[in-house]
Amino acid sequence: MKQLIFTVLFASLFSLGYAQTTVQLSKTSKGAPIMFVDSVQIGQADLQKLKPDDIATIKVYKDTQAFKHIDSNANGALYVETKQFCRKHFLNYFTAKSSDFKSLLESQGNDDGFHYILHGKLLGKGYEAKLAAINDKFFKSITIIEKKELVEKYGATDKNFGILIVADDPET
Repeated sequence: MKQLIFTVLFASLFSLGYAQTTVQLSKTSKGAPIMFVDSVQIGQADLQKLKPDDIATIKVYKDTQAFKHIDSNANGALYVETKQFCRKHFLNYFTAKSSDFKSLLESQGNDDGFHYILHGKLLGKGYEAKLAAINDKFFKSITIIEKKELVEKYGATDKNFGILIVADDPET
């Protein structure tokens, strides 16, 4: 019994840690789109709290048929993924695909010292969505290079490792 109470209390406290407010699922949106951030349905007030620099992707769905079970009056949907959400997605994916990547990530504690290189090009600011779009359909390989090669081939001096990713382009 004590364990059950502790579990319920823990789950309640854990859920309070999310910054998003609970959305009342209603069938009366009055034609507004249904909004999601990182796979969680939100209201307009929560959407307005997002900082533009935190957003990786925005997808607009005009077809309302897929969302009729949530809100029969909805006029489409807006799906936003944050950079943090995308980063977690691609780190989990690359960790599952490469034991070398997993070992390097674990030894470094994070990927702050990595330069991601896709199709031979260094990825600059805002790369999270590109890497998160890679899945089994597109993924080919991942290779880790040391700083010396990173500097010689790509001129990148600010990171310790290069992560070479070969994948088909999801956009084609």
